[in-house]
Amino acid sequence: MRIRFTRAGYALAAGVAVTAMLGMSAASASTISHRPHSFATSACGVKCTDVSFQVPGPSFILGVHSGLQVPNTVVRLLQGSNTAFKEDFSRIDVGTVVPLYCTITGQAQTGSLFTSNQCHLMIAAGLAFKTTFQMAYNPNNGGTEQLCIGGWDNEVANGWKLRLTHCGVAADTVMIATGHLPGGSTSGGSDWWVNGASDNYSTPLVATSESFAPSQPTWTQVVLNGTKAADTQEVHTKPGPF
Repeated sequence: MRIRFTRAGYALAAGVAVTAMLGMSAASASTISHRPHSFATSACGVKCTDVSFQVPGPSFILGVHSGLQVPNTVVRLLQGSNTAFKEDFSRIDVGTVVPLYCTITGQAQTGSLFTSNQCHLMIAAGLAFKTTFQMAYNPNNGGTEQLCIGGWDNEVANGWKLRLTHCGVAADTVMIATGHLPGGSTSGGSDWWVNGASDNYSTPLVATSESFAPSQPTWTQVVLNGTKAADTQEVHTKPGPF
């Protein structure tokens, strides 16, 4: 059975429990986001993360269109720069799928952003103990970190674009980096970025480039070349500045 994600559906199903989860997410953002990660600008130094794809290569990294801190703003693949604040993202590690969101038996924890069926599917796909994280927009290391890379549920039919959306409200901002899925593996040094709102975690929605830049990455179902990842779906993260 597959789950069709809708932002409103998650909010309604979780109710008051989501509020508790949001509080935990906000607390995580305020404490964890200051750990050394990697950023694109000199102002951010090693506190942010530069994100590229195997194709079109490391010269192009994720950035927010026009640098807008507004929900639904698209996140594009742009020429990397040491001084482009629109390319500044903080990776906020939240916790592993089990026990943060799911029990080891495949049940959703109270207040989870996932359903029990999704938990069952994630565990079956070998993702139970993978670290979940959010990528918060943090221009010049001074952003509110309240907007994260996610999707937009009315784009399901045509493939989601990577967009800014409120952190911790729904499963589309929860990401899982993995080099292994039931059908195969990525090459060394790269991962698939699995979108938490996928409806099948054996063949999930993963971040996908268009093979050129500037361009608009999407959340697209994983594609395997035999047992290997498609180059356009292999994600690399490195310390900044670019």
